[in-house]
Amino acid sequence: LLWFWDCRAGRREKPDYHEFCRGAAFCPDDLRRMQSPDLRAETDRVPMEEALQVSDRDYRRRAVMELLNVENPLAYLPVLRRALANEDGETSHYASVAIMELRRKMQQQLDEAQTRWRKAPRDAEASAAWEGCLYAAVQTDLYDEDTRRRLLARYCALSDRLLRAPRPAEDFVHHRIQVELQQKRYARAQQLCTRYLTLYPESEQAVRDEITVCVHTKNGAALQAFLGTLRSRPVLLTPQTLAWVRAFRKEEFCEQRS
Repeated sequence: LLWFWDCRAGRREKPDYHEFCRGAAFCPDDLRRMQSPDLRAETDRVPMEEALQVSDRDYRRRAVMELLNVENPLAYLPVLRRALANEDGETSHYASVAIMELRRKMQQQLDEAQTRWRKAPRDAEASAAWEGCLYAAVQTDLYDEDTRRRLLARYCALSDRLLRAPRPAEDFVHHRIQVELQQKRYARAQQLCTRYLTLYPESEQAVRDEITVCVHTKNGAALQAFLGTLRSRPVLLTPQTLAWVRAFRKEEFCEQRS
């Protein structure tokens, strides 16, 4: 009987997803923990972090420099940031050199993509390459705040242009939603999600973005209404996305059992 009334009380409460917030700040990392981890990425990253703790300083230095040769060195930027504070001065210096090299490579990619786009601004591949480079740049902390602000302005100007197309590329919409969330422009992010779901009803990423926006804005009613439409949508969800759906529909399962 007590369990029944607990379910009734839970249904009356308006879900605001406070468990994903610390104070007033939303923590996307907590939302990502609901999904199964990328085991390959994690097992690669952990040894690199452990390498900074070994007593052999030469080994530490080699490990830091080898990060430049991995498939996605930007994924290890937090490791390099921690290596900057390593007690071994040489390891710290190598980490600084590695970060500078990452910044140089990123700038080279930006310059090449921009040059290509300026020569053919209507070319789809050139536009996608330029948009992708700018998006990657504003997503990292390779640059200082002033540089990131300038890159963000350039990205938004290009994105506005690309999104004026009747059917912009899916990546263009998804990237802009992520940027709007980071800038706390939630109304704009929700508008883009609505358009995304309309243009690409079969897109799993559109579903994930809609869930993310609802949680960011603590809009439990909108999220439950959206989850109720999933069965009628022509989209195939992978286990990672289904983990979110099942977690956020717990109160519905509780109601059915009662």
